[in-house]
Amino acid sequence: MFRLGEKVKAFVVGPRAEMSSDLPSLINCISERAAEVRWRGMLATDVIHAKGVIKTMITNSLGILEARVNAECLEDRLGIMVGDGKAAFGRRRSADVANREAYEEYNRHY
Repeated sequence: MFRLGEKVKAFVVGPRAEMSSDLPSLINCISERAAEVRWRGMLATDVIHAKGVIKTMITNSLGILEARVNAECLEDRLGIMVGDGKAAFGRRRSADVANREAYEEYNRHY
């Protein structure tokens, strides 16, 4: 929720998981708000404990995402570096088709 006179902060996550400098402050704001609402349901001792748990969960999730994207980048470049550009293109195309099919299947069911 925005408050009158409060500065609006934006963050950017690029296609290769590069992130802007405002992302840590966003994670902090999300964890504060979520802890205020959910600390009792989490069976946490207090709001500060719940904030730490939520912040760790968010940071770990982003770290896993970054590692996956980094692995995809390395795999894409490896085919080109080896010199088999056509095969690398074919692998990327099949991966794109598989990702698209998974996305469409997910949307059909949910």
